[in-house]
Amino acid sequence: MSDIQLTIDDLHGMLDSHRSLHDDLTETNEQSRLLAQVRPPMPDPATTSFVTAACQAGRAYLDSVETTRQELQTRIAELRASIEQYRKTEQATTDTFKG
Repeated sequence: MSDIQLTIDDLHGMLDSHRSLHDDLTETNEQSRLLAQVRPPMPDPATTSFVTAACQAGRAYLDSVETTRQELQTRIAELRASIEQYRKTEQATTDTFKG
């Protein structure tokens, strides 16, 4: 067991932070697609090599951002489930003491 104690407000705060970061990464991912779609202004070997390297770096960056975004989406789902479980437990406790 863990010694970490969280309140429902803590969970909601974490959820809001994760959502905000997820939204930022989604926007960054959309903006970064341009990095992976650079076209050479002219077909000379130096420019083509540079553009190829830039596109590879852009794709790697997009992959990294997308992986992080997906991990955040998983954490958001887990936080939502935790909040729902917390709510159900609190309701059950309240019902027990009322009845």
